[in-house]
Formats: sequence, structure tokens, C-alpha cells
Amino acid sequence: MSSQRMRLVKVGPSLSERLERQVAGAHHKAVVARLRRFRQGLEHDMKPETWTALECPAVLLLSDVCDALELLEEEKVSILGPEGMIALQCELAIHSGELNTRQVEALACVRKHGEITLSTYRAVCPHWSDETLRLDLADMVSRGLLVKNGAKRGVHYTLAEG
Repeated sequence: MSSQRMRLVKVGPSLSERLERQVAGAHHKAVVARLRRFRQGLEHDMKPETWTALECPAVLLLSDVCDALELLEEEKVSILGPEGMIALQCELAIHSGELNTRQVEALACVRKHGEITLSTYRAVCPHWSDETLRLDLADMVSRGLLVKNGAKRGVHYTLAEG
């Protein structure tokens, strides 16, 4: 008779591996909670100036931390909040060179005043034609950075909601 050999095969994680995952998961949740509280503290402490309008926005720092920690997209959204996600989108468009200098100035104006009209934009960029400025605004609407409100002479643009 031939002797049969039994071979043990590991089919799942060991107890120590499961514990490590639980500890890492708890640590991960704690980091997300601390980052969320950090953003909320910035929002609270920076009124009436918004935390997303800093010269070097904290939204970029928080986004980079989220990316470095390889957080899920929904965790990143919960940390930055809806306003932060829009601000991040604006910052990324600015830093990637997708927006021209006029559009950067328009976004700064919207952040400061809450909205922009063609006449306000004309005051910010007086050497450009109305058609060029309209095209800039339409481009930012198509990118999801601004929302067009109203019609005809009552048109004004606001930051998009998160």
C-alpha cells in the first residue's frame, strides 16, 4: 500500500493577519475622522473668509494627504466636504493650466463675492471683449466650476455645488 500524505493548505488569513487588518482599519478610520475634524475646524475658525480661499489652500493639502493615504473617493469627499471638492476642482484646473488668467481672476471674484456677472467680469478684465468674457464663463460652466443662473440681462454665475 502506498502511504497517502496529507498536505495542509492555508485558505485564509491567520489570526495575527486578521488582527493587523482590524488595527489598520481602526487606524484608518481614526485618520479619516481627524482629517474631517481638521477641515471642520478650518471652516469654523476662518469665518467670514472661507478656508478654501487661502493663498495656498488647505484643500490641496488635505487632498494630497488623502491621496497619500490611498483613501477611497467617498472618504476623501467626506473629509473635504462638498464645498472643498468644488474648491479642489477649481485649484486643480488652475494649477494644471487648463484655465487662463482671466478665468482665474473670475474664480477669485466668485469666491470673494459669491457670484459674478458679465459686467463685474468686464470690470475685472477691462481690456477684453464681452464675447471673450462670455466664452470664458461658458467654458467654466462646461467644466462644472460655475453654474449659470438667470436669463438674458439677469444672468449671474455662482460656484457649482459639490
